[in-house]
Amino acid sequence: MKVEEISFREIYHQICLLSDADLVKSINLRDVFDFPPDEKLDGFLTYACIDDGIFIFEILAGAKVSGGRIKIFPGSYKKSAKLKRGQVEDADIKILTTEYALPFRDRIYMIDDRIAVDDVKEQTRLIKNLDAFRHPDYPDDVVVYFFSAEEKPELLWVRCISVDENILNGELLNEPTKTFGCHVGDKIKFGVAQIGEQNILLYLPTGGNTLA
Repeated sequence: MKVEEISFREIYHQICLLSDADLVKSINLRDVFDFPPDEKLDGFLTYACIDDGIFIFEILAGAKVSGGRIKIFPGSYKKSAKLKRGQVEDADIKILTTEYALPFRDRIYMIDDRIAVDDVKEQTRLIKNLDAFRHPDYPDDVVVYFFSAEEKPELLWVRCISVDENILNGELLNEPTKTFGCHVGDKIKFGVAQIGEQNILLYLPTGGNTLA
């Protein structure tokens, strides 16, 4: 399976093997290891997470696959190498079992501590109904329909901040080309609404309740 074929929810906080010859060539191994391994690598053992709003794979170690078994070349705790999802969307990905995480428990704790967000923000990442509207590289950003009686609808990007029951709070990331009473950087409310048989995210100018 390719990275571009998998959603963030399937791999969020998972240990993943990324394997691709071009990917290995693109990495300066001295950014990962104190002394690069002598053997040729097939890929990297990574930790999938969201860092400053960007979906990334943080490299934990180099890997070599032989006969279906994975040989690991531990990286340096002093170095941090991150791969944005958009950089590796053509790479092959495999979600590994928890046993592969055990040697890297302390490193993963360090990563989680570094990228930690408040519980309110994390709660928005747990909402599966938002997944169809998320940006693949920026999972906190969702596409929202803006309507008004005077203007035709417009699609704009909104960054999720928090959720209060069925109402979501976010920051508007684009300047509207039409007049909706809000501007880029404003805090807005939105929610899931059903139009016909289709669900959309709908801007709520005065709060209110969602329809779904």
